[in-house]
Amino acid sequence: MEERTHQPLNHPAEVASSGRIDVHAHCVPPEWKALPVASAPLFRGFRDWSVTSAIEMMDRQGIAAAVLSMALFGFEDDDPAAARRLARSSNEMTAEAIRSHPDRFGAFACLPLPDVDGALAEIDYALGTLGLDGVLLLTNANGVYLGDSRLDPVFDELNHRATVVFLHPTLPPCVECTSLGYAPPLIDFVFDTTRAVTHLVLSGTLERCPDVRLIVPHAGGTIPYLAARIDLVASRFVPGAAERAPAGVKAYLGRLYYELAISTSPHTIASLLKLASPDHILFGSDFPALLEEDVQNLIQTLADNPLLQPRDLEMIQRHNALALFPRLQRPSPAAQQPKTARWRDGSVRR
Repeated sequence: MEERTHQPLNHPAEVASSGRIDVHAHCVPPEWKALPVASAPLFRGFRDWSVTSAIEMMDRQGIAAAVLSMALFGFEDDDPAAARRLARSSNEMTAEAIRSHPDRFGAFACLPLPDVDGALAEIDYALGTLGLDGVLLLTNANGVYLGDSRLDPVFDELNHRATVVFLHPTLPPCVECTSLGYAPPLIDFVFDTTRAVTHLVLSGTLERCPDVRLIVPHAGGTIPYLAARIDLVASRFVPGAAERAPAGVKAYLGRLYYELAISTSPHTIASLLKLASPDHILFGSDFPALLEEDVQNLIQTLADNPLLQPRDLEMIQRHNALALFPRLQRPSPAAQQPKTARWRDGSVRR
């Protein structure tokens, strides 16, 4: 296969002080690479990931900072101890990446759900001790979907902490039947996202937890296209929906944040803008699940989108994320060099 090269879009110092903020960027702890799930074709890009390679890609693609996340795929209910260990090591790894490169990385903590006690302990450690920037939640944990009452203690704690939560799709429990033999990201991921978000609304979880700031990936899955349908059908056929979601389905969907990994085309953006305002849309790369050439193409497609004005692009690619993660506003040391000053006599001095 012909080797592709990628030209830097900006000098690294310029990138770190004014570039994009990527809220959908994955990381891989070393021990994860030894698990059976790591050999699946879906995770081909993950096996070569490192902090160094991530920063090199970010510099080439004009990404100032990435909020890292690790999704705990492949664990069963009968091995909660292993899930707790991997969650802990993953969260400590991302904390170390932040300590080493505080201007380039943030992190969402991963949790060993559906182990609620383990998840609560990890929230306290990851957010309280490590100081991570938020939490990643999978759409379902071994068939327990977000919005299920069994997860209420987790959402109550996240609400108490006013946590930024990044939603990430995973395999539905019936994936062998629904995937039709295709890779799950083709169909199942966007529909599992839709399923989880709909349940969060209709279960009353979002009404009960208004301080959770939820980021939905991939422009909401199919949520923008189906929002009116979900609203109507819920009002007719879901008993108690009006009591559990009194503001109305569209109001809850409109207050969520949506990131744009694999979702920058004009027809996708057109649907999303009918549901969410530009100040609730965020940039995401999905690297290394996507190859760098895919990320570069997504960036270009977003820049060329005729529905977005320059101010919209600035908000989506940087400013909206900084409102959620103000810590990443800090420029890198390289960007803090003494500035050139011109004196009254016309000479230039530092």
